Amino acid sequence: MNFARGLFLVLILAGSACGGASDSANPGIGQGGTSAGVAQGAGLLPEASGQVLPANQAANPTPGFQPSGAVVSGGLSPETLAYSTAPAPARVSEGDPPPVTAPFVAIVDEDSGAMLYSQQPEVRVPIASTTKIATTLVALEREPDLQRVIPITIDGGAMAAADGSQVMGLEPGEQLHLETLLYGMMLWSGNDAAEQVAVGLADGSRDRYVGWMNQLAASLGLRNTHFANPSGMDADGHYSSASDMAYLARFAMRDANFRRLAGSRLFEGEGYILPNINRLLAAYPGADGVKIGYTDDAQRTMIASATRDGHRVFVSFMRSADLVGDATTLLDWVWRTFRW
Repeated sequence: MNFARGLFLVLILAGSACGGASDSANPGIGQGGTSAGVAQGAGLLPEASGQVLPANQAANPTPGFQPSGAVVSGGLSPETLAYSTAPAPARVSEGDPPPVTAPFVAIVDEDSGAMLYSQQPEVRVPIASTTKIATTLVALEREPDLQRVIPITIDGGAMAAADGSQVMGLEPGEQLHLETLLYGMMLWSGNDAAEQVAVGLADGSRDRYVGWMNQLAASLGLRNTHFANPSGMDADGHYSSASDMAYLARFAMRDANFRRLAGSRLFEGEGYILPNINRLLAAYPGADGVKIGYTDDAQRTMIASATRDGHRVFVSFMRSADLVGDATTLLDWVWRTFRW
């Protein structure tokens, strides 16, 4: 069995997935537009611009957001494109969440799409390997057959040596199922897997695949999101926001295949052992997804989901000093503060 390479990076980052260390230029941090009812501040302090929306006020990521989805369905399950019109949860107690280390936060209810809490939610920031949520979604959309065999052309070891990428250890000449590569992306956060899926499904054109990712973001109305690569490596023009990533994850978790990928703790197959480096899955009751990431520019970032009593919420936050701690604080606050 070929245990996924890159373990030394995971240990160094104490559970944060790598988009890969990068010396490339910071894509910049810009102010995005403000959604109705969502405050935004210019500072980067965790306490800046925190706001809780009234429980009866559902907030979509942008005015142009289309809940029914404009994405061509392809291999996505029908439920992915069918958003419910459930009412927002009722607020039963007052007060903001306790302070967290992350300055950019968005908490979204799955059933209604209501933004339950936000803190600088539309600021554009690097997002590291949480990018792979979009990379995986596009793969599921474009290729419904997860048993499709992909000839491996990407050299994972060379990638790791060149830029410090987290890799699953792909070797040119291998023949792997698409499913194995998707697990390599979502669990082990392999940049080599992301690159291989992109060139494998787009007939060798990485740029075409990244274009599909941007089409997905545009179709969902994610106006503070733009992708420049499939892995999440720091690059000019590669960014998103806490709000956009929360709604992207909400869309993704509608798909049964994506839920299985995001919630699995371990994959073994085709000579690979791929543990999920999202430690929240084992640390928090009800945690069931979705992705963590780290790069030099992005720092630690997480889009988390958890389900309790049949209701799922998404917690999206960037530049955290404590992924599990921040996620736990925010999720505990949700269960105390809202009732469905």
